[in-house]
Amino acid sequence: MEFQFDLSHIAHDQIIKIDNSLLPVGYQKDDPELQMMISNVLDKMGIASGIAQELKSPITSAEKLMRSDHILYLMTEQTSPGHFVVVGLLKMGWKKLYLFNKKGSRTEAMVYCLLDFYIHETRQRHGYGIKLMDYMLKDNQIEARQLAVDQPTNKLLQFLWKYFNLSKLVNQGNNFVIFEEFFEDPSDKESANDNRSSGYKSQPTFGRHGAARQQDCMANILYGAKPAEIQNGNGNANKVEHQQRENVQHKEERHVEVQHHVEVQQQQQHSMDEGDGQKSNHTHPKLDLKNFHTQL
Repeated sequence: MEFQFDLSHIAHDQIIKIDNSLLPVGYQKDDPELQMMISNVLDKMGIASGIAQELKSPITSAEKLMRSDHILYLMTEQTSPGHFVVVGLLKMGWKKLYLFNKKGSRTEAMVYCLLDFYIHETRQRHGYGIKLMDYMLKDNQIEARQLAVDQPTNKLLQFLWKYFNLSKLVNQGNNFVIFEEFFEDPSDKESANDNRSSGYKSQPTFGRHGAARQQDCMANILYGAKPAEIQNGNGNANKVEHQQRENVQHKEERHVEVQHHVEVQQQQQHSMDEGDGQKSNHTHPKLDLKNFHTQL
């Protein structure tokens, strides 16, 4: 949008930051003429923005800016020496909002809000919008996902999706729109990607942790176990085989011992009967072999 007056004395940079004094931020002196010039620019750009968004009345004007603590970023372009045109505007401000996340939980917070965003039709689709937005984000050291947007148009939503990958809206029950990424914490992402258990399992073993464990099986003590067999995975098979052999040998020894004990008792009884010269008619009780092992 072109104007009849010269902006060269304030448009040192392409983007001018204006506060409620209707003067560039950091401007050191009172300048009523400059204030009138900026007031004229804001009113006309505000009307053009309202028409583009199909609003009943403009949401940006010099009077509204003076009665607020909002900041307005005004983008200009020099078309020829001493001649500037206004390309677009971006109005921002802090507001206390009740926010609802996607689970329905409500929180109260001070949020930096995008209140008005407009690029003149003659300059659209030339990269001016993303340049103006990036300037504002860097100036406030904030990310686009942390913004609340006041009554965004479909064109603005497409812009945020295209350049910032923001598309999942969270309904707030008012005119403001936020995205799911608003509630994300960078530390949560790091913790989510940190799989400590898998990292622990993947750690190599060195020193005493990597050494083979001592084989203390009784079969290995009696019969020995070859280290090579243990390392090749045959230690378990040999261990079972030695254990079975040991069990068989133990059973045979117990059987021989029981038989010998029975024979000794029978011989003693027989010698006692002969010494008395009488044959006993009493039948001796049978030896309970089942419980014999408890008596040894």
